[in-house]
Amino acid sequence: MEYSENEIKRAILKPKSHVWTCPLNNKYELRIPNTVYPPREDTNLLAETLMTFGKVNGNKLLEIGCGSGVISIFAKTCGWDVIGCDINPLAIATSRGISDKYNIKNIEFIEGGIEPTSEQTYNLFEKGPFDLIVWNLPYLEKPKEHELLGPLEDASLADIGEGKNGKLHELLIKKIEKEKCLKKEGKIILIHNDQGAGRKLTSDCRKLGWASRTINNKILQDGEKLIATCIWKPWELSKKIKLEEIDSTNSYSLSKKLPNGTLVVAKKQTKGRGQRKNEWIHHQGGWCGTWTIPLNDLSPSIIQAKAGLAVLDSIAAINSLELPTFDSISMAKFSIKDIFLKWPNDILHKNKKLAGILSEAKTQGNETICIVGIGFNLNGKQTNFEQIIPNATTLEKITGNYFENEEWEKILHASIASKFEMKKGMKMTEKSKTLTDWWLSMEQFNKNNIAIINSIEYNVCSLKEDGSLGLITNERKVNSEIICDENYDISWDLNSFN
Repeated sequence: MEYSENEIKRAILKPKSHVWTCPLNNKYELRIPNTVYPPREDTNLLAETLMTFGKVNGNKLLEIGCGSGVISIFAKTCGWDVIGCDINPLAIATSRGISDKYNIKNIEFIEGGIEPTSEQTYNLFEKGPFDLIVWNLPYLEKPKEHELLGPLEDASLADIGEGKNGKLHELLIKKIEKEKCLKKEGKIILIHNDQGAGRKLTSDCRKLGWASRTINNKILQDGEKLIATCIWKPWELSKKIKLEEIDSTNSYSLSKKLPNGTLVVAKKQTKGRGQRKNEWIHHQGGWCGTWTIPLNDLSPSIIQAKAGLAVLDSIAAINSLELPTFDSISMAKFSIKDIFLKWPNDILHKNKKLAGILSEAKTQGNETICIVGIGFNLNGKQTNFEQIIPNATTLEKITGNYFENEEWEKILHASIASKFEMKKGMKMTEKSKTLTDWWLSMEQFNKNNIAIINSIEYNVCSLKEDGSLGLITNERKVNSEIICDENYDISWDLNSFN
């Protein structure tokens, strides 16, 4: 607690003057005590992110760790019904003073926050349920010897070590679930960086069954990246349909008019199918399910790519690894596990199939139903698994761990929602990022394998915007690239050169 002792030193220092300009160009002249977090780049990022929700009328917002109070005040001017809280009493005093100075009415600031043993948290959540909860997480590197920290920053240091109470974002989610203080369709915005605990934040959220999507970011001069991540409970207005036995979850979903986000799961699938009418063998220990999703003018290849990336993310999350789609570094770390995508719709471990994906669409009148089905080899304790499916493997065999179907389903459902669910105020992930992630996830397979079409061998050389594949012969002659889509009959073989 030596850092907390520095509070005494900071408390006697004179308050510092700051000027903060909000995204609406309103200027706030501030006098902030040294132990209160002042507006910085992460503050600007959160304010800019709130702007994406537009003007609201009375929706309830809770800001955790309000610091100087400028975000809460800004949210109030945007129409939110705001409550701000902070564990630092000086921060609450500062926030109230600034709101009085600028004549901001009907805004409430409460001392307290997300502390593992604090009853004040529960009193705070009684003010809900909230439409939006925002938190500029205090994930910091350890301070230099001459630096003095406030209580908020000091609290974050305990979190970096992942103590018995877990990480702050995990603690927040668990308390929200227990107190039921987030409205249906409600959202949480977390500001964090791309270092330390921030790198695994999305993975931790998925493991708890929460969808996540980066909705804003800012790169600082020193190269540090600040990220605004939105998390939510996936498809809360839809339902899961559990079936004991069905011929195909895809066929069932296509035959019904199900709302977007509906998940159909079967314990046993008798006529599962894959790409080009291939059979998908459902074995004991396997998992299969189908989602009805919004089409959004995406090509079947892009839909399957997004679903494939969701599967990779889920494999990482269930094993407490960084999501491979977090950034290129995370994808490189994940590729060491030898789990990768094979164009257009398979997930392999080395050269054995781990999962298959099939997206389909059906037009009824003026409406098109789009579904994406996933078959996943989760567990396979039976000794004859590889005799039944010789070119396949299971996640249990790869990791040595047994996984419960319910845990896998919860994580995968959150990951699929992260890729496909449409949420007000939130843009979908840019197609360019999907293509980049897809290309990186296929890189290992493409390097080690050749495509064969009509007995001619090709190397993969590009990925097009619609998800089609660019191939070139070994001679690599100029203008000899061919473009193939899912209608091509492609077989694959190991690249003898590699």
